[in-house]
Amino acid sequence: MDIRFLSTFIEVADTRHFGKAAENLFLTQSAVSARIKLLEEYFQTTLFIRHRNSIQLTPAGEKLLPFAHQLNATLKEAKRELQLESGEFVVCGATQLASELQLTQTLAQIYEHFPDWSVKAEVLTLEGLSRQLHERVIDLAFSSEPLKSEEVVSVPMFEQPLGLFASPGAPQEPTASDFVALDWGSKARDALSAQFPQLRDARLRTNSLRLAMASMHDEGGFVVLPINMGQGPANTLNLSLLHNFEPVTTTVFLNHLKTIKRPALNTVIDALFGAMN
Repeated sequence: MDIRFLSTFIEVADTRHFGKAAENLFLTQSAVSARIKLLEEYFQTTLFIRHRNSIQLTPAGEKLLPFAHQLNATLKEAKRELQLESGEFVVCGATQLASELQLTQTLAQIYEHFPDWSVKAEVLTLEGLSRQLHERVIDLAFSSEPLKSEEVVSVPMFEQPLGLFASPGAPQEPTASDFVALDWGSKARDALSAQFPQLRDARLRTNSLRLAMASMHDEGGFVVLPINMGQGPANTLNLSLLHNFEPVTTTVFLNHLKTIKRPALNTVIDALFGAMN
């Protein structure tokens, strides 16, 4: 049986609402319902009484609830202890753009300060990032916007103003058919639409910096990038700056839970912030 089924059961029991449980777990309501159905099939009993405007635990559900809490906590602790047994470790998660802008440098800092540690890194959606951080599956989360939670600390690690760049041979006026659109967030989209409304219909829309730069390399055109990427030695495509969107910036945030149960993880966070200063 998947441990996540018990976590879902606990969330529905706490909220007494499939929709709210789905929102808290960053799942669809149908996924929550399917997990509860599988759990009921496993125990061969009904766990919830579903009324139109309320959900109540059945007597069987009431009996299962304390066991679910105990099993959930025990399995999480067992996983953590087994990881600790193999040595110190840190698990990082990042959204696509945050991974390409900051994660490589951060991993290098971790290797430099903690050469004997085991490091795991994954690229996730923003919703998956938040869910896994709250479930303590990952220790550190990197995103292009702060995670909205009272349980999370979000600190900017990287911030750069954005600019519109053109490749050699691009038309003098930006056109939609020559534009590669990266998702830098709502502020960047608003600034771009106000200045260049014709770019709303881009030839390529992506959340991957690598894919955007590959398209620019193969086909040229226009792209919005952090200023430091489009200028200087890093500018291997010989891009020219057409428009500076400052003070509109792109930011990468380091997110971690306020309550950290592993003292060694605090050491990692301190080392990362120290490297930033």
